[in-house]
Amino acid sequence: MKQHQDLIITQNAWVVRDLHEAIDRFRRIMNIGPFFVIPKIGLNNVQYRGKPAELDISVAVAFAGHVQLELIEQHNDGPSAYRDAVPKGKEGYHHVCFYPEDYDAELARYRAMGYEVATSGEVASANNRRFCYIDTRDALDCMVELVDAPEGAGVVWQALREETDKWDGKSDPVRVISL
Repeated sequence: MKQHQDLIITQNAWVVRDLHEAIDRFRRIMNIGPFFVIPKIGLNNVQYRGKPAELDISVAVAFAGHVQLELIEQHNDGPSAYRDAVPKGKEGYHHVCFYPEDYDAELARYRAMGYEVATSGEVASANNRRFCYIDTRDALDCMVELVDAPEGAGVVWQALREETDKWDGKSDPVRVISL
């Protein structure tokens, strides 16, 4: 099996009960920021374990070095990869994220190992960029997210990284953005 030395974990993510409370807590404890809040992400073609689903989420992202931290709040009660791993009302670590050069090949590799796609869809504001959460909890104790962006996370998130690099550590620690 070919190893993916160029496949970099770009993100670590947590499901949280209250996005703004979690932002304050992560900022205080980890001393990172600024956090970029993306409220109510528009998603298309959402599937939960192969069936159409509704998913209503808001996220906040920040950077610690070159690793992105993502906090996710699910607003609706429907089934999702988030609820599979972290029950409603609880908080916990959820996934690592990769931006593989060949999304379809990487997804096929996980499927060939017997892993199921828990949730998939497209981010509407990012030209319907595909994503999926692969249920690897039995082996890794977390899920794996794949994002279809062959240009890589560094390019996708470059503007926010630049803002982080310029941040003075105090002013405007929480910024609402749209994708």
